[in-house]
Amino acid sequence: MSVMKEFKLPDLGEGVHEGQIMRLLVSEGEIVNEDQHIMEVETDKAAVEIPSPYSGKVHRIHVEEKQLVHVGDVMFTFEAEGASVAEEPAVSRPDTPSTPVSTSAATRRGTSGRKPASPSVRRLARDLKIDLSEVDGTGPGGRVTRRDVEEHSKPAVVTATPVTSTPPETATTQPRIPSTPIATTTRQVAPQAPVNPLSVEIEGTPDSDQYGEIIRSPLSQARKSISQVMSTSWATIPHVTDCNDADITELEILRKDFNDPGSIDRRITTLAFVIRAICRSLSTFPILNATLEENSGEIVFHRYVNIGIGVDTPRGLVAPVIHNADRMGVGQIADHLQVITDNARNASFAIEDTRGGTYTISNAGAMGRTRYSTPIITPGQVACLAVGRARKMPWVVEDEIVPRLILPLSHSMDHRLVDGGREVPFIGHVIDDLENPMRFML
Repeated sequence: MSVMKEFKLPDLGEGVHEGQIMRLLVSEGEIVNEDQHIMEVETDKAAVEIPSPYSGKVHRIHVEEKQLVHVGDVMFTFEAEGASVAEEPAVSRPDTPSTPVSTSAATRRGTSGRKPASPSVRRLARDLKIDLSEVDGTGPGGRVTRRDVEEHSKPAVVTATPVTSTPPETATTQPRIPSTPIATTTRQVAPQAPVNPLSVEIEGTPDSDQYGEIIRSPLSQARKSISQVMSTSWATIPHVTDCNDADITELEILRKDFNDPGSIDRRITTLAFVIRAICRSLSTFPILNATLEENSGEIVFHRYVNIGIGVDTPRGLVAPVIHNADRMGVGQIADHLQVITDNARNASFAIEDTRGGTYTISNAGAMGRTRYSTPIITPGQVACLAVGRARKMPWVVEDEIVPRLILPLSHSMDHRLVDGGREVPFIGHVIDDLENPMRFML
């Protein structure tokens, strides 16, 4: 016996009330299984896959791709088998190392047969006409990453059959002489303007303006959120940026010589040391780990240190948080960094993973050759550090010019709470740690 059941968009996370449908994974009339993924929804922070709460036939789809939907909106009508199924399913969130894999998540993988992958990776696979079921996933939990798809798309190496060359002409062979003389005049060819086609495909609607062709592309939910947060920050927080350099030559020697027999795969990066130095400095200068509550006129000092790490992803810049980073050593921080970076770039994180930060670090140097910048402070925080690209430079050491590895640091502060008298010693403490790595042993 089948029963008509409406499926409404479930709760997507604390404080999240809407999302944009990126892709519908089923069509009307299709038979689906309970827990099979039926659509992908992008919120302001994460892309999530929504499972079906029922087994049965999709009777009607009430929404379309790219549509903005709200929690409680009717998404599908199902001809469900029986009437004892739950009304509100849990949202399918990719598993992270800190969250155990749920039974329903395991069931989804076995039932639907769809390999876990982010919407952007699925889109890339569609563009390259690749079946994701044929791609081996190397990401967390077997998740298919962008690199997996790109590697799969590379053509197989084919061994060419050697071609026998024609033997050279013998001395008795008479050379061919042209019957007519070669013209010495050259035909004039009209110069052509170089053509520079776009090397990147842009999603959107083709259009034109008075100067030529254009493409109109709507803002994604993630970019809308980033735009709103950045506008609020720049309009309400008086930014002051202090630019400095740290000589990390000795730190780099220590880092490269690191060897932990108990953890062969552990990768210690310079950023892990920077985070540890920031945590140590925040304990000495707690004003930079605070929040200004304008309504109450109070400063809220946090007794915990949660460091947000800006990670560049296909969806834009996101900042997953390392909670209680001040209680970790450099090795533990490095482990967390590896996890949150992989999860962010593969969209394998929940919205809660980006909440609760008290201080933010942007690893700008990982994106290219940038050195100094003006990092934008996250509303609710007091400061933000941008770490540039380290490079060898001529440096004066004991009156001699020698090559040293120099790390550029750009530190923005909220001038309503922090003056130079606090910020300069704060960043000085960070630099002293980086230049004297033995201090990390304290």
